[in-house]
Amino acid sequence: MRTDPAQAARPRPAQQPRPVPIVVNATKLDYTLRDYSGSAQSVSLQDITLGEAAGGLDQILSQLPVTSSTALGSGQNKIFVRGIADSSFNGPTQSTIGLYLGEQRLTYSASNPDLRLYDMERLELLEGPQGTLYGAGSIGGVIRLAPTAPSLDRSAVTFWVSGTATSGGAPGYDFAAMANLPITENEALRGVFYRGQSGGYIDDSLRNLKNINETEVTGGRLAFRSELSSNWSLNLSGFGQKTEARDGQYINARLPGLSQRNSTAQPFGAEIWGVNATLNGVIGSHQIVSSTGILDHDLNTRFDSSGIPSMLPQQAYDETRKIEMFSHETRLSKNDGGPFSWLIGISALRHQDDYRQLITNTNGDAPPPFANIVYTISEYAVFGEANYAVSDRFSAAVGGRLLYSQGKTRRTFGAANTVEPETESKRLLPTAALSWRVSDDVTSYVRFQQGYRTNGITVERLVNGDPRISRFDPDKVDSVEVGMKGMLNTDIPVNFSLAASYMKWRDVQADLIDPNGFTLTRNIGDADIFGLTMQNVAQLTSDLNLSSSFFLNQSRVMRSTPRNSAFSTMLPNIAPYGARLALRYRHNIGDNSELIALASLEYTGESVLDIDALRQVRQGNFASSDISLTWRKPLWEIGLEANNITDTRGNRFSFGNPFQIRQEDQQVPLRPFNVRLSAKIQL
Repeated sequence: MRTDPAQAARPRPAQQPRPVPIVVNATKLDYTLRDYSGSAQSVSLQDITLGEAAGGLDQILSQLPVTSSTALGSGQNKIFVRGIADSSFNGPTQSTIGLYLGEQRLTYSASNPDLRLYDMERLELLEGPQGTLYGAGSIGGVIRLAPTAPSLDRSAVTFWVSGTATSGGAPGYDFAAMANLPITENEALRGVFYRGQSGGYIDDSLRNLKNINETEVTGGRLAFRSELSSNWSLNLSGFGQKTEARDGQYINARLPGLSQRNSTAQPFGAEIWGVNATLNGVIGSHQIVSSTGILDHDLNTRFDSSGIPSMLPQQAYDETRKIEMFSHETRLSKNDGGPFSWLIGISALRHQDDYRQLITNTNGDAPPPFANIVYTISEYAVFGEANYAVSDRFSAAVGGRLLYSQGKTRRTFGAANTVEPETESKRLLPTAALSWRVSDDVTSYVRFQQGYRTNGITVERLVNGDPRISRFDPDKVDSVEVGMKGMLNTDIPVNFSLAASYMKWRDVQADLIDPNGFTLTRNIGDADIFGLTMQNVAQLTSDLNLSSSFFLNQSRVMRSTPRNSAFSTMLPNIAPYGARLALRYRHNIGDNSELIALASLEYTGESVLDIDALRQVRQGNFASSDISLTWRKPLWEIGLEANNITDTRGNRFSFGNPFQIRQEDQQVPLRPFNVRLSAKIQL
């Protein structure tokens, strides 16, 4: 065969080193990203900017195409994964995702606490219903935050500090410190403390106040690690965070500038703390994990409710929730690289939500009776999953969870105290998957998953404001997905993942708003959701990579109305499409230092917000861009970030106050153009 001289002289691209496999602990069998037969993501949090760490979980999730959320403010937002979005408001419904800090469950029916991400190792995301491994509530997926474990090797201290200037708004700051202290050769402590203030940029024209939407966050974590022997270890951990928002985070778009007009402040406060003990052991080729956690979560919200036509004397509506949760799980697994891997476990959970509504009148008249519901649910489950490699390239997995739940409710309306009948349910939540390794670097798969949420009780208000009880039924999601992921070893290596999914959601639970502005929960109908997501990271040169992601989502919910008629709409808060591009440059500039530059462009598609069964309002449909520059050395780094460089106003969320949403054009704008200067020092 003759060879073209020009072709022979052309240099061959350098052979790219094979990447280290990324283990996803959220799978509970420690599958690598390539070997897991489903859609999963693992995001390193060790090199994120200080703005991303200080921005919390909400900030990172905004960069992932399959996630979305409401935008009431830090500590108040619902998270949605893969188009499973029930509603725009915070009611008593169970969350659609499972959220974990290590082995500890953080939420059951509450909003995302938005923990700050200092000294975190990674974020893991399992997409689609995860009923088999995680039980009730994980119908959209599971998010797991992995803190950096205490190091036995050496002492270390790290400081983070930053200042932020916002165009037309108040300044902000963030500070954090971490200390790692080995106690003995087998024991170590690691602690993190942080505090930050996001300067406000929204005004109130009625009260003549500036920058009212200031938010302060204070928190920390403490972890103790003990290597009991070569095969056993004990990890004890605790965390806490306090969030205080001075006023509402929204504007009335009919007023000039970024402003609202209310007669009273609308603050929000949240306190969350938790403790956890996890025992890890190895018995022969088997691994055992036993974890127990206790969590306490308090939320306090106030809305200006003046001027409601049927309740004119009313001025302020206060809602408090006191949540207590106990969770335990013990599981035994085997995944030693052989053809057969398996997992079996037991779990128990007790969750109590003490939910209170109080109305305050301005003229001294007696308000409608306050409402108090204490809803307690207990869950017990046995679960398991097994995977068998039929050949070097083909494997099959099957699993299931047998779950028993019991609910108890006590309600108080004014002086009336009633204990509702107990509810019980039994569920079998199966999963099955097939995986085919197309090549050494590319895997394809098909997966079936199922999830559900429990039933419950909600408060509805009569025209005069008096409360009454109402029930809603469980909902259920069946999901089928096909996908392909891996690396394309071309002249420009590309890491990629592509997934298509179909989900059938029956008896959708949704939080709505009645004509007077009170939140209520109902089953609104059945939904069909089609989704397509793609993510790529192309290594253009040794210093430069381009990441791109996009999603397509088509949803249809057949709604049932009070008159038993039906009509079709899209699910709330999920845009039909969206995309993100990011260019990252990382260059060694000598003297053991490097320069890191990042530029991103993101488009948020248009979605809708449900007010009630018959009315939706538009939101989204904007683009924003950020840039950052970091100079990093082994013991310190300096960063400069510019966010929303086009000063786009946008509309992230068309809601801020349920009592005035029908009279105002409520919008949550992006933070105006802002610049952050930060520093990190390691000792």
